Amino acid sequence: MSNSQQILKNSTTQIPVSFWQHFAEDETIDALTHAEVDGINISGHEQYISELAPDFVKLMSDGYFNLPLKGVTDPKNIDDLKHIQEISDDDEWLVRQAQLVREQKKVIGDRKGFYNIFSPLTILKWALFDSETENALKGDERLTEFFINNPEEITHVLQVIAKGVIKQVKIVVTTGGADGLYYSTQELQNSAYNKKLFDTIQKGIDLSVIAAINEVSDISILHVCGFSHTSNHLEWFKDYDLPIVNWAVKFENVSLKEGQEIFQGKVVLGGFGNTTQDVLYQGTKEEIEKEVDTLLSDLDLERVIIGADCTVPRDTPVDHLKWAIDAVHRVSLVS
Repeated sequence: MSNSQQILKNSTTQIPVSFWQHFAEDETIDALTHAEVDGINISGHEQYISELAPDFVKLMSDGYFNLPLKGVTDPKNIDDLKHIQEISDDDEWLVRQAQLVREQKKVIGDRKGFYNIFSPLTILKWALFDSETENALKGDERLTEFFINNPEEITHVLQVIAKGVIKQVKIVVTTGGADGLYYSTQELQNSAYNKKLFDTIQKGIDLSVIAAINEVSDISILHVCGFSHTSNHLEWFKDYDLPIVNWAVKFENVSLKEGQEIFQGKVVLGGFGNTTQDVLYQGTKEEIEKEVDTLLSDLDLERVIIGADCTVPRDTPVDHLKWAIDAVHRVSLVS
């Protein structure tokens, strides 16, 4: 069984805690055409670490969310999409991320750094909607239709994207120096999406990336993303073999204790909501300290890391994050 101290190689008796935010004004911008994003990212990490001093760091991939779909002109057209080509080992999208991680590692000190990457499913669904004219859920709708109507073709497409993500995994660890990955995945947000589609297509793709992650790191994080009120069946992910699991405790309404029961033997990460309506953003010092007490009651303290459901808003008061960190650190693992 894993515990948080073993995974983070932390010899203290404190429960680990960390929060993270985006630093670019628009994290989805293309860093390959906006070179200034890397500098904003690195300086943002440096200032954030100086102000907050978290126990570990999620290394943000702002500017690199969208893996290039080589050979594809219109991803919404399955006949075009199925001609997708694997990105090369020396693609600029890969090389620049390795450089970014090296610089991020320089500014976070001796803390463990987990680089943020996205699942092939997430990458593809983002490519399937027009961000200027359509709601993001249109991507989920189109991809669900591909799952149902074109299962062989869409499996091939996702496998090709997965090969690129696996290259990303390897280069940011072996060349960039990341200690582990923060692997963000989720279900498709569509009423027609079901466990059969998940099991027959998505799960195998996710597990191929996770196997590659485990080849280069033994301390990575599974993030079952509930950002912007997306919903997941957490039990579908229970055999995704990464040692730390993070999900949207507040939106999924699945507590850390319940998560420890679902993800047997894993360390659970999270607890705080990450919206402007949650206590971490709005609360007083006393309210945030009370929330910590509530989160840490009646669960295995050796298998918990405190954080948030997902990335916190950019304007979350630093004092609020410090109050949470200090309150967690006052709870000793030694009885």
